[in-house]
Amino acid sequence: MDSYTEIFLLVLLVLLVLYMIYESYLKRRKKEPTYVTREVLMCLNCKYVVEKDFEPGDFIGLIRESCPRCGGKMKIKGIYSVEVRI
Repeated sequence: MDSYTEIFLLVLLVLLVLYMIYESYLKRRKKEPTYVTREVLMCLNCKYVVEKDFEPGDFIGLIRESCPRCGGKMKIKGIYSVEVRI
């Protein structure tokens, strides 16, 4: 092999290594967002609204607990996810 071919292969190898380092840096930098699921409960009597963490098995329309304000029944009105910022 002549010297030009060896230099070309060496430069190509260096570029390949630099590209691999750059790609691994980008993959470490990109993080998947984390989400927390919340639910909105509303009192059927006084319309008091409470927001709480979602519990497995909950669904919209489920009557869960008593109202802290009037003691009436609280119904789940909505379930949604919020992105957690770190």
